[in-house]
Amino acid sequence: MVKLSDWAVGDKPLAGSEFAGPGLAAAIGNFDGVHRGHQKVVATACAAARRDGLLPAVISFDPHPREFFRQDEAPFHLADRREKDRLLANLLCKIGPARVIHIRFDNALRSTDASQFVSEILTRLGVRQLYAGTDFAFGKGRGGDIQTINQVGNNIGISATAVPLLVDANSAVISSSRIRAALQAGAPEAAAAMLGRDWAVTGTVIKGDQRGRTLGFPTANIALGPLQHPAFGVYAVEIDLIEDDGRVRQIGNGVANIGVRPTVQNRGVLCEAHLFDHDIDLYDRRLLVRLKAFLRPEQKFSGIEELLQQISLDAEAARQLLPPFALGQM
Repeated sequence: MVKLSDWAVGDKPLAGSEFAGPGLAAAIGNFDGVHRGHQKVVATACAAARRDGLLPAVISFDPHPREFFRQDEAPFHLADRREKDRLLANLLCKIGPARVIHIRFDNALRSTDASQFVSEILTRLGVRQLYAGTDFAFGKGRGGDIQTINQVGNNIGISATAVPLLVDANSAVISSSRIRAALQAGAPEAAAAMLGRDWAVTGTVIKGDQRGRTLGFPTANIALGPLQHPAFGVYAVEIDLIEDDGRVRQIGNGVANIGVRPTVQNRGVLCEAHLFDHDIDLYDRRLLVRLKAFLRPEQKFSGIEELLQQISLDAEAARQLLPPFALGQM
């Protein structure tokens, strides 16, 4: 139902093709994390598509412009590309056929001014209506805004609507930067309130040194890669398995350490998640390790015995915090 496309400046137009159909009512932005504010913009585009007989769509950028301009910056993504696509598809597929377009952010796009972006890029994508947050800026030097789109698009059948930014109970705007700050502060509950769901480490389980298995606490290890580093330490987690067809099912509760393992060999920033009560071969499987609560900061222990004792305490603390998970739910 939801078709995805990677598109770059100079590529064949999507307008006039089956992909764009009667034209797109599209939400546009970076949508890092697909938080509640992003969801509002997408919902507005979907409502317009239903009203006007257009295809609902999301237009995003890959790589993220921040990644393009500041390549040496620390990882900051709230969701990897596959998870972002899954989240967007879940929002869009509720109303029928829909589209997700990732525009390649490269030198050609960077040098495209705001007027050209409307007259050459939006038209080639098949956009008829565009929806974005009120802070949306685009084009060379971020020289364009919603007003620019309406001015240039007036004679070519493109209109734009600014969607008011979503605020929380304290009148603070919900934003990706605030979610990153909450994660860095060890406050996954605050991040979840802004996301509308738990924040999760997502990725494919890699082979570890199997030290946890020899200690009686086998772990599924995921490299954080481009994901935002939350506060290093131990978390109570709920663990989901993403099936090959994209379906997600919870497989249990657990405890996870995120960090560089100062007591043993440093293998980079890892999420090492221990699944309670059953042992499943998860190598090469894709998981969502959802952070529910921060238990303690990462620390260095005097040796394996002290580490093992603390792991037992962490596991018990996580069990006390998490709702029971019945094995029959798997």
